[in-house]
Amino acid sequence: MEIQQIDILLRLIIAHLLADFVFQTDAIVKGKKNKGLGSVNFYLHLLFVGILNYVLLAQWTNWYAPLILLIIHGIIDLAKIKLNKDNAWVYMGDQLLHILSIVVVWFLLTENSLVNLINQSIEYYSWSNKYLTICIVYILISLPSGVLIGYLTKKWQEDLATNGDESLKSAGKWIGMIERFLILSFILINQWTPIGFLLAAKSVFRFGDLKGGKEQKKTEYILVGTLLSFSIAIFLGLFLRYLIKYLW
Repeated sequence: MEIQQIDILLRLIIAHLLADFVFQTDAIVKGKKNKGLGSVNFYLHLLFVGILNYVLLAQWTNWYAPLILLIIHGIIDLAKIKLNKDNAWVYMGDQLLHILSIVVVWFLLTENSLVNLINQSIEYYSWSNKYLTICIVYILISLPSGVLIGYLTKKWQEDLATNGDESLKSAGKWIGMIERFLILSFILINQWTPIGFLLAAKSVFRFGDLKGGKEQKKTEYILVGTLLSFSIAIFLGLFLRYLIKYLW
């Protein structure tokens, strides 16, 4: 058993998160959705998938694993496009299929029994694996969590848009990302008081509108989004602290 076997899995997961969220712009997503296989954006996205998997895997003579992941990723994305549905369940199902495909490829690369692979990966968890895990969690609380929150609050967003309620472009996304980054960082250093201040500050910010009966829908929407954002960040933060305490 080589120590880097768990390292392989973590690197492939990071490659997927980077390809699907960091390097996949709104323009690429829109192009894929509208034209499918006929879209240049579809193949551009797959190019990012292949390159990132090859670079992060860092096995320079191993080109077939990134190629397999590229093909599987394309099939899953194409199936999602053909399904022509856009909701939280489809989003989570899509991501689950991608992760399962990564686990299968990892299992084939390591050439070991699944039980032994898991047990020995935990036993030989190295410092590089710890940093990769922290990196994965920080990526998860940024764009992937933001997309999920967007799906969960989509009906309220549409309602606010119908009523002509406007806000700064992408401001909510960046506010959510920053607050989740802060919450995760505070949990990792075991400082819970600032998290309470963050929640109180956002609540007070909208209290005047709620009290006066103005923009009540927007106030409730912001509070729902805030609670979802805080809950995801706290859950992932506690999970990471558990790994730090019991595995590291």
